[in-house]
Amino acid sequence: MTYGIDFGTSNTVVSVQGEDGRAGILELAGQGRVVPSLMYFEDSGAVSIGHEALADYAAAIRSVGGSEGRTGHFRFFQGLKFALRDRYFSGTKLFGRRWSIEQLVGLYLRRVRELAEEATGEAAGLLVLGRPVSLSGDPASEPAILERYREAARLAGFAETRFVMEPVAAMSDIASAGGGELVLVFDFGGGTLDLTVADLRGGAFRVLAALGADLGGYRINEDISRGRVARHFGYGSTFRSMTGRELEIPGWITNQVASFYALPLSDIVHTKAVIKDLLFEAREKRKLRGLMDFLGGNRWYELFDLIDAAKIRLSSESSATIAFDLPPHVRFEEALGLGDFERLLEPRLREAAELVRRALSAAGVGREDIRKVVRVGGSSRIPAFARMLEAEFPGRVAEGEVFTSIAAGLIGAHESGHSAA
Repeated sequence: MTYGIDFGTSNTVVSVQGEDGRAGILELAGQGRVVPSLMYFEDSGAVSIGHEALADYAAAIRSVGGSEGRTGHFRFFQGLKFALRDRYFSGTKLFGRRWSIEQLVGLYLRRVRELAEEATGEAAGLLVLGRPVSLSGDPASEPAILERYREAARLAGFAETRFVMEPVAAMSDIASAGGGELVLVFDFGGGTLDLTVADLRGGAFRVLAALGADLGGYRINEDISRGRVARHFGYGSTFRSMTGRELEIPGWITNQVASFYALPLSDIVHTKAVIKDLLFEAREKRKLRGLMDFLGGNRWYELFDLIDAAKIRLSSESSATIAFDLPPHVRFEEALGLGDFERLLEPRLREAAELVRRALSAAGVGREDIRKVVRVGGSSRIPAFARMLEAEFPGRVAEGEVFTSIAAGLIGAHESGHSAA
C-alpha cells in the first residue's frame, strides 16, 4: 500500500488512497488524525511518539519533581525535522550510544508506519513523503539533506520513497476539489513558510512557482523567548573577565532557552561546565544557576509549550501571560500584549510579504491575476499574517484544511507527476 506522510516540524499526518481514488486521512490508534511530532526516549530503550510521548514526558517530570540529576534517564525530542535539515548536525550521544539524526528520525517514522499499518491492516509499500521547498540556505547541500530524508525512511521500514514539495501537495488537494483559476498556497507551518502559485485551469494543475523560507512558528517562539524570557536566565547580564573588563554573557549560552529543538540533541554537560566557570564572576549568579537547573532538569518542552500557548492565545485575545517556575532560582510572569507581539512580528511579516512578491514574480503573474489565496499550516492562523495577505489580495483569501491538506494531496500530487527530487 502507498502511504503519504506529512512529517511536519510540529505535527505529522498520514494518508492513504481510498477506493474512490481520493486520499483519506488515517486515524491512528491513541493519536487521532494529527500526531504531534514528539518522541520520548528512555535509557531503558522504551520509545513513544505523539500524544503518548507527551503523556510519558509529563509523567516523568511529575515523578521526580523536575529535580536536576533525576531526569537524566530520558530525552524528549521535538522539531526533529529541523535537525534533519541542519547540514552541520550529524548526530548525538544518548545513554552511551551515538545516534545519527537519520536513526532518530527513522525511529520516529517507524512508529508512525506501525500505527498506519495497524489502521489499514496492510503493509507499507511506497512512501510519498512531503518536503519543504527549500531544505537549506545552501542549494549545494540539498542533495545530501534529501538523502538524509531517504535514509530515515529506509530505516523506518519503507522500501521506496518519493518526495513531493509540501505546498504542491496542498495545491493538489485543492485542485482535486475542482474549480479552475490561478491559486496561491500560503503554507505557513512550524518550521518553514512555503508558497506555490499554480494554474488550475483546464482540469489539471500546473505549478508556476514554488518558493520557501526558513520561517515558521518555531522561529516566532524563539523571537518571543529572546525578547521576553531569556533575560530571566541571564541574557544581557555581565561577568568580569580575567583582565578586569566587564563583558556580556555570551549569547550562545543564554540562547539555550530559545533553542527548543536543539537542546535534547546538544552537549548539555559542556554547556553547564561553561556556565559553572562564568558563575564565579557573574553579576547575576541566580539567573545563571537557574539556567543550569533548566538545562539539567529536562524542562525545555514545558517552557516551549507555555510560549506556544501564549502565541496561540494572542490570535484571539488582547494579552497572554507566560508564567514559569523553576525553584529556587527562576520564577517569572511575563505579560505579552497583542501590540507588543505584533511589533515583535514585524520583521517576520516583512519576510513573508517579500516571499509572496518573489513567488508572484517567479510565476510571471501579478497580484490581480491571483483569484484565490489558501492559507494552510498552523502558523497561518496568526491574525497579523492573515491581515497581510488580505491587504495584498482583498476578498480572495480563505483558510484551507490547516493541518491535513498537505497529507491529503501527497499521493495525488505524486501520481499526477509532481514528485520532486
